[in-house]
Amino acid sequence: MSRLLPDFRWLGLTRVLITADRLLAEHRPAGLHTRRLTAESSWTGADLQAALPALLAQLPASRWQRIEIYLADKHVHLLRLPAMTQSLQTLDISGQEQQAYARAVLMQTYGEAARAWPFRLADIQQPQDSLLVAMPALQTLNLNALLASKAMQWSVLPYVCALWAHTRLPASGTVLTAEPHMLRLLQLEQGQVTHVASLTTDMTEVEAMAAWLLRERTLLGVQASPCYWVSEPACAPVAATGRRLSQQLAGQLPWQLLYAANQVTSLWPEVMHVA
Repeated sequence: MSRLLPDFRWLGLTRVLITADRLLAEHRPAGLHTRRLTAESSWTGADLQAALPALLAQLPASRWQRIEIYLADKHVHLLRLPAMTQSLQTLDISGQEQQAYARAVLMQTYGEAARAWPFRLADIQQPQDSLLVAMPALQTLNLNALLASKAMQWSVLPYVCALWAHTRLPASGTVLTAEPHMLRLLQLEQGQVTHVASLTTDMTEVEAMAAWLLRERTLLGVQASPCYWVSEPACAPVAATGRRLSQQLAGQLPWQLLYAANQVTSLWPEVMHVA
Protein backbone atom coordinates (compact mmCIF):
# COMPACT_ATOMS: atom_id res chain seq x y z
CA MET A 1 0.00 0.00 0.00
CA SER A 2 1.29 3.43 -0.91
CA ARG A 3 2.47 5.52 2.04
CA LEU A 4 0.69 8.49 0.44
CA LEU A 5 -2.69 6.87 1.07
CA PRO A 6 -4.37 6.11 4.43
CA ASP A 7 -4.44 2.49 5.59
CA PHE A 8 -8.11 1.65 4.95
CA ARG A 9 -7.76 -1.71 6.71
CA TRP A 10 -8.07 0.11 10.04
CA LEU A 11 -11.31 1.98 9.25
CA GLY A 12 -14.35 0.67 11.10
CA LEU A 13 -12.15 -1.82 12.95
CA THR A 14 -12.23 -2.64 16.65
CA ARG A 15 -9.39 -4.62 18.18
CA VAL A 16 -9.54 -6.20 21.64
CA LEU A 17 -6.57 -7.45 23.63
CA ILE A 18 -7.26 -9.85 26.52
CA THR A 19 -4.41 -10.04 29.02
CA ALA A 20 -4.11 -11.84 32.36
CA ASP A 21 -6.20 -9.30 34.27
CA ARG A 22 -7.33 -6.62 31.83
CA LEU A 23 -9.36 -6.15 28.68
CA LEU A 24 -8.36 -3.35 26.31
CA ALA A 25 -9.98 -2.15 23.11
CA GLU A 26 -9.10 0.26 20.34
CA HIS A 27 -11.59 1.47 17.76
CA ARG A 28 -10.89 3.22 14.48
CA PRO A 29 -14.05 4.98 13.21
CA ALA A 30 -14.83 4.74 9.50
CA GLY A 31 -14.11 8.40 8.74
CA LEU A 32 -10.78 9.38 7.22
CA HIS A 33 -10.07 12.15 9.75
CA THR A 34 -11.02 10.37 12.96
CA ARG A 35 -8.89 9.52 15.98
CA ARG A 36 -8.37 6.17 17.63
CA LEU A 37 -10.66 5.56 20.60
CA THR A 38 -9.64 3.29 23.47
CA ALA A 39 -11.41 1.51 26.32
CA GLU A 40 -10.18 -0.52 29.26
CA SER A 41 -11.57 -2.70 32.04
CA SER A 42 -10.19 -5.12 34.61
CA TRP A 43 -11.41 -8.68 35.01
CA THR A 44 -10.75 -11.75 37.12
CA GLY A 45 -10.34 -14.17 34.23
CA ALA A 46 -13.53 -16.01 35.16
CA ASP A 47 -16.40 -14.70 33.00
CA LEU A 48 -15.53 -13.27 29.60
CA GLN A 49 -19.20 -13.45 28.56
CA ALA A 50 -19.93 -10.59 30.95
CA ALA A 51 -16.62 -8.72 30.80
CA LEU A 52 -16.38 -8.35 27.02
CA PRO A 53 -19.79 -6.63 26.50
CA ALA A 54 -18.96 -4.23 29.35
CA LEU A 55 -15.74 -3.28 27.57
CA LEU A 56 -17.36 -2.81 24.17
CA ALA A 57 -20.12 -0.70 25.74
CA GLN A 58 -17.54 2.00 26.39
CA LEU A 59 -17.10 2.50 22.62
CA PRO A 60 -19.51 4.29 20.25
CA ALA A 61 -22.72 2.33 19.73
CA SER A 62 -22.72 1.31 16.09
CA ARG A 63 -22.34 -1.82 13.97
CA TRP A 64 -18.67 -1.94 13.10
CA GLN A 65 -17.03 -3.42 10.03
CA ARG A 66 -14.94 -5.90 11.98
CA ILE A 67 -13.90 -6.95 15.49
CA GLU A 68 -10.58 -8.69 16.08
CA ILE A 69 -9.97 -10.29 19.48
CA TYR A 70 -6.49 -11.33 20.58
CA LEU A 71 -5.74 -13.47 23.62
CA ALA A 72 -2.43 -12.99 25.42
CA ASP A 73 -0.23 -15.74 26.83
CA LYS A 74 -2.10 -16.81 30.00
CA HIS A 75 -5.19 -17.84 28.05
CA VAL A 76 -3.47 -19.90 25.34
CA HIS A 77 -1.92 -23.37 25.34
CA LEU A 78 0.21 -24.51 22.39
CA LEU A 79 1.11 -28.10 21.53
CA ARG A 80 2.66 -29.83 18.56
CA LEU A 81 0.18 -32.38 17.26
CA PRO A 82 1.93 -35.17 15.33
CA ALA A 83 0.20 -36.14 12.10
CA MET A 84 -2.10 -39.15 12.16
CA THR A 85 -1.00 -42.19 10.22
CA GLN A 86 -1.60 -42.08 6.48
CA SER A 87 -4.30 -44.75 6.70
CA LEU A 88 -6.31 -42.74 9.24
CA GLN A 89 -5.91 -39.54 7.22
CA THR A 90 -7.35 -41.34 4.17
CA LEU A 91 -10.38 -42.54 6.09
CA ASP A 92 -10.99 -39.27 7.94
CA ILE A 93 -12.80 -37.41 5.15
CA SER A 94 -14.92 -35.26 7.49
CA GLY A 95 -12.07 -34.41 9.85
CA GLN A 96 -13.88 -35.87 12.86
CA GLU A 97 -11.07 -38.32 13.66
CA GLN A 98 -8.54 -35.49 13.54
CA GLN A 99 -10.67 -33.45 15.97
CA ALA A 100 -11.07 -36.42 18.32
CA TYR A 101 -7.35 -37.11 18.15
CA ALA A 102 -6.55 -33.48 19.02
CA ARG A 103 -9.01 -33.56 21.94
CA ALA A 104 -7.43 -36.75 23.27
CA VAL A 105 -3.95 -35.19 23.16
CA LEU A 106 -5.22 -32.12 25.01
CA MET A 107 -6.83 -34.21 27.75
CA GLN A 108 -3.77 -36.40 28.06
CA THR A 109 -1.67 -33.28 28.62
CA TYR A 110 -3.96 -31.07 30.74
CA GLY A 111 -6.44 -33.50 32.24
CA GLU A 112 -10.24 -33.65 32.34
CA ALA A 113 -10.58 -29.86 32.34
CA ALA A 114 -9.45 -29.79 28.70
CA ARG A 115 -12.55 -31.73 27.59
CA ALA A 116 -14.48 -28.47 27.11
CA TRP A 117 -11.66 -26.22 25.89
CA PRO A 118 -12.16 -24.64 22.46
CA PHE A 119 -9.23 -25.38 20.17
CA ARG A 120 -8.08 -25.07 16.59
CA LEU A 121 -5.38 -26.62 14.45
CA ALA A 122 -3.11 -23.96 13.00
CA ASP A 123 -0.79 -24.76 10.11
CA ILE A 124 2.66 -23.17 10.20
CA GLN A 125 3.94 -23.97 6.69
CA GLN A 126 3.76 -27.71 7.29
CA PRO A 127 1.74 -30.33 5.37
CA GLN A 128 1.49 -32.92 8.15
CA ASP A 129 2.07 -32.02 11.78
CA SER A 130 -0.17 -29.32 13.22
CA LEU A 131 0.10 -26.67 15.86
CA LEU A 132 -2.68 -27.35 18.37
CA VAL A 133 -3.95 -24.13 19.94
CA ALA A 134 -6.31 -24.36 22.94
CA MET A 135 -8.07 -21.31 24.43
CA PRO A 136 -9.76 -22.21 27.75
CA ALA A 137 -11.04 -18.65 28.31
CA LEU A 138 -13.46 -19.06 25.38
CA GLN A 139 -15.30 -22.10 26.71
CA THR A 140 -18.08 -20.00 28.29
CA LEU A 141 -18.19 -17.41 25.51
CA ASN A 142 -20.95 -17.42 22.88
CA LEU A 143 -19.33 -15.22 20.25
CA ASN A 144 -22.17 -15.40 17.75
CA ALA A 145 -24.71 -14.14 20.26
CA LEU A 146 -22.34 -11.56 21.65
CA LEU A 147 -20.94 -10.01 18.47
CA ALA A 148 -23.62 -10.45 15.80
CA SER A 149 -25.17 -7.08 16.64
CA LYS A 150 -21.78 -5.39 17.05
CA ALA A 151 -19.93 -6.15 13.82
CA MET A 152 -20.28 -7.53 10.32
CA GLN A 153 -17.26 -9.80 10.81
CA TRP A 154 -15.26 -10.98 13.79
CA SER A 155 -12.32 -13.22 14.59
CA VAL A 156 -10.57 -14.58 17.68
CA LEU A 157 -6.89 -15.45 17.63
CA PRO A 158 -4.06 -15.92 20.13
CA TYR A 159 -1.77 -12.91 19.98
CA VAL A 160 1.27 -15.09 19.34
CA CYS A 161 -0.39 -16.79 16.35
CA ALA A 162 -1.34 -13.41 14.90
CA LEU A 163 2.27 -12.26 15.34
CA TRP A 164 3.54 -15.32 13.47
CA ALA A 165 0.97 -14.76 10.73
CA HIS A 166 2.28 -11.20 10.26
CA THR A 167 5.88 -12.44 10.09
CA ARG A 168 7.79 -14.20 7.34
CA LEU A 169 9.02 -17.09 9.45
CA PRO A 170 12.20 -18.94 8.49
CA ALA A 171 11.99 -22.45 7.07
CA SER A 172 14.32 -23.71 9.81
CA GLY A 173 15.46 -22.34 13.15
CA THR A 174 14.35 -21.46 16.65
CA VAL A 175 11.63 -18.78 16.75
CA LEU A 176 11.19 -16.88 20.03
CA THR A 177 8.32 -14.57 20.97
CA ALA A 178 7.80 -12.69 24.24
CA GLU A 179 4.60 -11.69 25.97
CA PRO A 180 4.08 -10.13 29.40
CA HIS A 181 4.58 -13.33 31.41
CA MET A 182 5.79 -15.92 28.95
CA LEU A 183 8.56 -16.71 26.50
CA ARG A 184 7.49 -19.03 23.67
CA LEU A 185 9.70 -21.21 21.52
CA LEU A 186 8.80 -22.65 18.14
CA GLN A 187 11.34 -24.94 16.45
CA LEU A 188 11.00 -25.21 12.68
CA GLU A 189 12.76 -27.69 10.41
CA GLN A 190 12.19 -27.42 6.65
CA GLY A 191 8.86 -25.72 7.21
CA GLN A 192 7.58 -28.20 9.80
CA VAL A 193 6.98 -27.62 13.50
CA THR A 194 9.20 -30.05 15.38
CA HIS A 195 8.92 -28.63 18.90
CA VAL A 196 6.86 -26.12 20.90
CA ALA A 197 7.77 -24.95 24.41
CA SER A 198 6.90 -22.12 26.80
CA LEU A 199 8.63 -20.60 29.81
CA THR A 200 6.54 -18.71 32.36
CA THR A 201 8.82 -16.02 33.72
CA ASP A 202 9.33 -12.35 34.40
CA MET A 203 10.76 -10.87 31.22
CA THR A 204 13.48 -9.15 33.24
CA GLU A 205 14.97 -12.55 34.18
CA VAL A 206 17.36 -12.61 31.24
CA GLU A 207 19.74 -15.17 32.79
CA ALA A 208 16.89 -17.63 33.42
CA MET A 209 15.61 -17.20 29.87
CA ALA A 210 19.08 -17.73 28.42
CA ALA A 211 19.62 -20.91 30.45
CA TRP A 212 16.22 -22.28 29.43
CA LEU A 213 16.80 -21.51 25.76
CA LEU A 214 20.20 -23.21 25.72
CA ARG A 215 18.78 -26.24 27.50
CA GLU A 216 15.87 -26.59 25.05
CA ARG A 217 18.14 -26.32 22.02
CA THR A 218 20.62 -28.81 23.49
CA LEU A 219 17.88 -31.36 24.15
CA LEU A 220 16.70 -30.93 20.55
CA GLY A 221 20.23 -31.12 19.17
CA VAL A 222 19.83 -27.87 17.23
CA GLN A 223 22.68 -25.86 18.74
CA ALA A 224 23.94 -24.83 15.31
CA SER A 225 20.59 -23.61 13.99
CA PRO A 226 19.87 -19.84 14.02
CA CYS A 227 17.67 -18.25 16.65
CA TYR A 228 15.11 -15.61 15.65
CA TRP A 229 13.63 -13.04 18.05
CA VAL A 230 10.24 -11.93 16.68
CA SER A 231 8.86 -8.50 17.50
CA GLU A 232 6.18 -6.13 16.29
CA PRO A 233 7.62 -3.12 14.43
CA ALA A 234 6.41 -0.61 17.02
CA CYS A 235 6.92 -2.66 20.19
CA ALA A 236 10.25 -1.26 21.37
CA PRO A 237 10.25 -2.96 24.81
CA VAL A 238 10.13 -6.42 23.21
CA ALA A 239 12.97 -5.56 20.84
CA ALA A 240 14.97 -4.22 23.80
CA THR A 241 14.45 -7.45 25.76
CA GLY A 242 15.59 -9.39 22.71
CA ARG A 243 18.77 -7.33 22.57
CA ARG A 244 19.48 -7.98 26.26
CA LEU A 245 18.93 -11.70 25.77
CA SER A 246 21.19 -11.75 22.71
CA GLN A 247 23.92 -10.00 24.72
CA GLN A 248 23.56 -12.60 27.46
CA LEU A 249 23.98 -15.32 24.83
CA ALA A 250 26.73 -13.61 22.83
CA GLY A 251 28.94 -16.14 21.09
CA GLN A 252 26.78 -19.12 22.13
CA LEU A 253 24.32 -19.22 19.23
CA PRO A 254 23.52 -17.46 15.92
CA TRP A 255 21.00 -14.67 16.69
CA GLN A 256 18.77 -12.59 14.42
CA LEU A 257 16.09 -9.97 15.14
CA LEU A 258 13.00 -10.60 13.02
CA TYR A 259 10.28 -7.93 12.75
CA ALA A 260 6.68 -8.64 11.79
CA ALA A 261 5.63 -7.04 8.51
CA ASN A 262 2.62 -5.36 10.12
CA GLN A 263 1.57 -4.30 13.57
CA VAL A 264 -0.87 -6.74 15.18
CA THR A 265 -2.30 -4.23 17.65
CA SER A 266 -1.26 -0.85 18.98
CA LEU A 267 -2.69 -1.65 22.43
CA TRP A 268 0.57 -2.85 23.97
CA PRO A 269 1.61 0.68 25.08
CA GLU A 270 -1.52 0.67 27.28
CA VAL A 271 -0.40 -2.39 29.21
CA MET A 272 2.76 -3.29 31.07
CA HIS A 273 4.55 -5.44 28.54
CA VAL A 274 8.17 -6.45 28.93
CA ALA A 275 10.40 -4.10 30.88
